[in-house]
Amino acid sequence: MDPVIILGAGINGCAIARQLAGKRPVLVIERDRVGSGTSSKSSKLVHGGLRYLEQARLGLVQESLRDRQRLCRLYPELVELVPFYLPVYQDARRSAWKIKSGLWLYDRLAKSDRNFVHSKIEINEYRRRFPGLRAENLKKVYCYTDGRTDDRELTRRLAEDARLRGARILEGIHVRVVSLRSDGIRVTINSGGKEAVFRTPCLINATGPWIDEVNQTLGLPARYQIAPVSGIHLVVRRELVSECMLLQTEQRRVFFFIPWKNETTLIGTTERLEHCVCDAVQPRDEDVDCLLNQANRYLRQPLTREEIEEVFIGVRPLIRAAGETELTRMSREYQLDLVKRGNARLIHVFGGKLTTCLSLAEKVEKLC
Repeated sequence: MDPVIILGAGINGCAIARQLAGKRPVLVIERDRVGSGTSSKSSKLVHGGLRYLEQARLGLVQESLRDRQRLCRLYPELVELVPFYLPVYQDARRSAWKIKSGLWLYDRLAKSDRNFVHSKIEINEYRRRFPGLRAENLKKVYCYTDGRTDDRELTRRLAEDARLRGARILEGIHVRVVSLRSDGIRVTINSGGKEAVFRTPCLINATGPWIDEVNQTLGLPARYQIAPVSGIHLVVRRELVSECMLLQTEQRRVFFFIPWKNETTLIGTTERLEHCVCDAVQPRDEDVDCLLNQANRYLRQPLTREEIEEVFIGVRPLIRAAGETELTRMSREYQLDLVKRGNARLIHVFGGKLTTCLSLAEKVEKLC
């Protein structure tokens, strides 16, 4: 039997392979290494998306929270529910009552038990727990629960599960030609100068932010396009906080302080619409300065560039809506685009995020 072929071994490609493997032959083609793209350059969160409630995207939040619970159950050593603290200062662009209302709804959508519902933290207690953060002009502090993970390791675990179920994953492989015919789709791959031709009844394009470039190169028809939106993260050589912190910028965006490995702290993220090919996207000095400036609004001991251990950048494939220019309003939801040629099927995965990989994979299976 000809295999289903999946282009891309990011979080979605690996989740799809895991879902299909064992039921039919599966071949995953990855030009680099498993999880080497956006799936290893995220904010390391498995979350429902608290801020999506402002955009009334209740379906996305509910699906994300459901998948958060499933990932915690499947991979407890990689995905854990941890407290997040959300301080509200007098100059915050969101009021305390609005934040409390959002947290109440978040808990209801998550169907949280008593151990995980949000709570209010006394300001003196906040000062004690986070002595490195400013407490002047602080109005309220809330605590809620969300998921934290090692995104690269989670992607690799999904890939390993897919392999154990019989999937074949080829890394460092380039696709050169795709031929869509009514009797099947022919895929020619190149590895080390050697070519191989495969035929598949179903080709799944899960190449994330590279999807438009792949479609153009291979001449694949598609109904959607993505807006490649980059986000940088800083790893600093100081433990700024002992637990995860959600903070607000002056521009109404949110960013995170996340305790990370070896007593470092992860700070993220920015958002910028890119106009170059994904492989050319690089962090910019102004992005680094932006995060440092926002972080230093809250820190008693300001951060300097010398304390930055690493800067990494990921590109998120947000679906491009006609006329939409506001990045914070671009959808984090995904769309599956099915193209039929006789008995052959081409499925494009547009958009998506780390947390919803399981639900996405189940929906792809129904289309295969």
